[in-house]
Amino acid sequence: MREKSIIVNHDYQRSDKVWPPAARSYLIETILLGFPIPKLSLYQTTDLKTKKTKKEIVDGQQRSQVISDFLEGTFRLTGKGTFGGRLFSQLEEPEQQRFVDYSLTVDVFVGATPHEIRQVFRRMNSYTVPLNPQEKRHATHQGEFKWFIVEMVEKYSEALKKIGVFGERQLSRMADAALLSDIAFTLSQGIKHAADRSLDNFYGNNESSFQEAEGLRNRLTNAMDVVFGWTDIHGSALMKSYNFYSLILALSHALNPVNEGNLNEIYPRTAPVQIDPQYALPNLTALAAAVDEPNRYPQFAEYVAACSKATTRFEQRKTRFIWLSRALEPVLLS
Repeated sequence: MREKSIIVNHDYQRSDKVWPPAARSYLIETILLGFPIPKLSLYQTTDLKTKKTKKEIVDGQQRSQVISDFLEGTFRLTGKGTFGGRLFSQLEEPEQQRFVDYSLTVDVFVGATPHEIRQVFRRMNSYTVPLNPQEKRHATHQGEFKWFIVEMVEKYSEALKKIGVFGERQLSRMADAALLSDIAFTLSQGIKHAADRSLDNFYGNNESSFQEAEGLRNRLTNAMDVVFGWTDIHGSALMKSYNFYSLILALSHALNPVNEGNLNEIYPRTAPVQIDPQYALPNLTALAAAVDEPNRYPQFAEYVAACSKATTRFEQRKTRFIWLSRALEPVLLS
């Protein structure tokens, strides 16, 4: 790129938007940590008169530019990670060496026509698994809320697997990001029917800034810490993603009443609750047992019904939230 033997062909640019600092930093951190990044694709041509060869970047333009900018010292990493706030020149020498030694995987198309290149990408895409809604959001958005969710996923994905919320296959398809996005959305906007369009809009509306990040980070941390400490319910029916969603909401609302959205209307709280596991855990395990053996717990039929079908609809979400909020208090059945 310095010598202009590799150039950008803007005809292949998918978007004229420049990646935000968080996205650019994430790529550089990925390289510094030695993890793989998607391969680049180049189109090589040779000028018959000058006999000079040039390569055009047809896929990977943003990645190439970020790598170049960081190496040349025109981009400083953001964030609070190991490398946050540093230029390339401020890395330790072994880190600099690791960066420049990193191997990029590249496909080079030699002597191909634009039509043939187009066919390559079309055929490659035809064999890939279609993206689910969360994967599309992750690919489409590069704003502040997207990177907030990336931070939360990196912090909690392994723990969510360990306690039985997700398996490896679900994590590989970003089920954890979808769940955490939904929880964050609900803490901000209230309980609603699950709708991809609503989450899409929330990502878009918080593209340039996400003012709620610190408050939601604290809410998620406090609620997650409680659940991770309650080993009695790990692996139970309460760890099914739809129940986990409702449990985190109930815990967050109990620890610090949520005035945004409709949570306080659905289950009014005027002050934080001191949750005692001596009564909370027996209540929660009783609800979990009712899901597994409903005939033995007819008193929880309403809660069981809300766990049985249409679990992402408003009424079912509302019902589960109410029951799990009750379970955090001394008396589950009044």
